[in-house]
Amino acid sequence: MTPAARALAPLAAIPVLIALAGLPACTRRTQLVPASADSARAPVDSFAVHARQAADHWESGLDDEAAALSARVVREALEARPGAPWVERARGVLDSLGIAAEVAGGDPMIVTNLFSRTDPDGDSWPYLLWREKTGVRFQRLECHGLRLTDATTRGFGPASIPTDSAEAAVIWGRRVAGGLEPQLMVWRYARGGRWDLVQTLGADSLGGTGVGEFANGDTLQQLITRTYRPTPYFDECPTCPHVLQERRFDWSRAGFVRVDEQAVPSPYATFTAFIAALAANDPERAAQYVVDRSLIPFANRFEWNVPSRGRWRVAPATDESAIEMVVLRGANEAFRVRFEARDRDWLIAGFEPTTRSIE
Repeated sequence: MTPAARALAPLAAIPVLIALAGLPACTRRTQLVPASADSARAPVDSFAVHARQAADHWESGLDDEAAALSARVVREALEARPGAPWVERARGVLDSLGIAAEVAGGDPMIVTNLFSRTDPDGDSWPYLLWREKTGVRFQRLECHGLRLTDATTRGFGPASIPTDSAEAAVIWGRRVAGGLEPQLMVWRYARGGRWDLVQTLGADSLGGTGVGEFANGDTLQQLITRTYRPTPYFDECPTCPHVLQERRFDWSRAGFVRVDEQAVPSPYATFTAFIAALAANDPERAAQYVVDRSLIPFANRFEWNVPSRGRWRVAPATDESAIEMVVLRGANEAFRVRFEARDRDWLIAGFEPTTRSIE
């Protein structure tokens, strides 16, 4: 028996109402698949056939066809049990079939991002699923190769059916050397039952490498990102501490608009800012990051103000919130630095040379 057949064996016991529906992928080109009038009453043998075909296609490397079949299966599952939570329902069906996918959203709309289990870091096929009066529909989104992070909607009616002002917003992650860069895409519901791409925000707007999520603000839905860029004078690995910037975007009638940006306080952020001030020969700015100004000339005795002495990095397994951390410079130097909390921020309380045995 093949792995696909073994994964599908339990399907024979699935009740008649279980059926699967699928999810398509992300660009301005759209591909609509209307729900059939009797899809909610699809017999279990039809469901089993579609499920088996999807699993076999994934196993054979026919990823485009496999994704389309998987989307059909998810749609049928949602129609078969309309009262079940959509995200949990879609995940459960896909997991039971051994189909790799990411799912986000809610009952009015979900996005499913399908990919091959044999190449999880490769291409992906995202689909948008939503409810119409005639049943569940899905649309393939042409934005391949991204990771799905979060999804939300607005403008849906009481019956969870999109109105003329309905929009769907999705946060994706694009792989870069340092991790994932959040990317935002917004689609608007149009006549004819399709979704048109109306807004995109990339790394320049969202801040670089990091994460993003949707939240409810005081009066509007918001997008919140925490991202970072390379820090001057420091070497940083993907899992190392970073200087984070938090940006907030309100979902207004004009789309997502940035309303706030601020640095996320941390001991690591304070230390990097102190080094930058010393390198710029700006003692007044450097004084903002220490509990006592006498620490500035003390730091200069060790030539912390001389960038050519070497680049900085934290010792392995150090967290950006550690109140005491060992920082390394160049090939030989190491310093133990202590911090104190002060007015929702952190200040350097003292430091001393130490050994590099922690490496």
